[in-house]
Amino acid sequence: MAAARDLLKREGAAAVTLQAVARRVGRTHANLLHHFGSAAGLQRALAEDIAQTVSASIEGAIQQRRDGKGTERDVVDAMFEAFRREGAGELIGWIALTRQREALEPVIATIERVIRMMRALGDTRPVDAMTMGLTLLAIGDSLAGEEVARACGLDREAVREVAVTQIEGLAGAPLRD
Repeated sequence: MAAARDLLKREGAAAVTLQAVARRVGRTHANLLHHFGSAAGLQRALAEDIAQTVSASIEGAIQQRRDGKGTERDVVDAMFEAFRREGAGELIGWIALTRQREALEPVIATIERVIRMMRALGDTRPVDAMTMGLTLLAIGDSLAGEEVARACGLDREAVREVAVTQIEGLAGAPLRD
């Protein structure tokens, strides 16, 4: 998984092939084919691995906020940073474009878990809509945030303020800092 992650971050989702990963880890294509079953199996395993990392980052920020050690803005920042740093947006885009939607299941499960966690902690806001908006903005930012921000004449981080404004609108209240 480390080799696949490195390929994703350095060369993009299209570079994450069984053959390329096999070369990186000193194995044969057949060995990885046996382990993952197919390129889609490798992509699903990579999506699971990244979903766990992204989830841990976001859930950690949510828990910090609950403990009074962080803000809701920290949760927004954690999501954007996790998607950007891990290459999650590019992997999600690649999986969707190649119509291997079943490989998105780990990402879907992570989103569902975050929503359940927030509801279980007593959050009465529309966390489903808030999470959907924030996730889609973070994915878009990780895919083309720099280019779109430049075209708009804005700093790339401006999208986080857009996210905060949208979440505040859905929540019906300002985010606490």
